Amino acid sequence: MIRLFETIDTKKARLDAARPLPPYTLKSLQEKLFLEWTYNSNAIEGNTLTLNETKIVLEGITVGGKTLREHLEVINHRDAIMYVEEIVQKKEPLSEWQVKNLHRLVLKGIDDDYAGRYRGEQVFISGAKHIPPAHFLIQEKMERMMDWYHKEGFLLHPVERGAMLHAIFTGIHPFVDGNVPSRHLLRTA
Repeated sequence: MIRLFETIDTKKARLDAARPLPPYTLKSLQEKLFLEWTYNSNAIEGNTLTLNETKIVLEGITVGGKTLREHLEVINHRDAIMYVEEIVQKKEPLSEWQVKNLHRLVLKGIDDDYAGRYRGEQVFISGAKHIPPAHFLIQEKMERMMDWYHKEGFLLHPVERGAMLHAIFTGIHPFVDGNVPSRHLLRTA
């Protein structure tokens, strides 16, 4: 594991040494990241848009035969990535409010009643042995997760910290819907 982190750090140092990247290179990399990240995150959740169709939606064009929800999932995911980038660029410490706001962006126009709100009921994950905690424990568990993130989490390599945050969030499953894209986005915060 240490060797992997060293390889990542070496590659990041090489990238940092090349900064600032030319604007066209930065734009191209950002478009590729937004496209692939959005496509893969949504595909995991059952979105039937292809990679090319996802690109078309990101360009502002609707795809015939696809649901409004699938289009909104793409647009919302892009907006959520931009939100995470803004948090990182401002070097803001991740907060519970930001986690809820990120979730609000993910579900905007899809399920506004639950967007950005912790679930108020017990949920079960299809095919999983793990049963998420009862809804009345979520607030406490999320506070503990954020406390861990700001104290112990910063002792870890950023990749390891992101993976642990992802795992803890997955175990809590704090929202009725939209947990998968939210946790994927949190990994990078």
